[in-house]
Amino acid sequence: NRGKMELSDLWSPSIVSIEGVGVSTAWHGRKAVDAKNSWWASDHRVHGASAEGPYVGATGFAIKFVIDVETRSTGKRDTMTEIGVYTVKNGKIVQEEFMYRVG
Repeated sequence: NRGKMELSDLWSPSIVSIEGVGVSTAWHGRKAVDAKNSWWASDHRVHGASAEGPYVGATGFAIKFVIDVETRSTGKRDTMTEIGVYTVKNGKIVQEEFMYRVG
């Protein structure tokens, strides 16, 4: 909610990042996840965002994100809601999975 991505400091070097419906792709390792995030930042303009959570469980936590985002390549602006589910081992995030509402 402060406008900063603060989870990357907690990523394991072997993190896996999974995007849900519509993308259905996984990126393996810090270098690949950094490249995915750089691409996303270059093709999207965030007009506003909020985060709710964390919701803490036995193996990690989840955060609900609501993002007012414009896709630069298409000019389309939309409000995106996603749930990020983060699996933690030995104090580091080893997997993040982003889930979207369908229908």
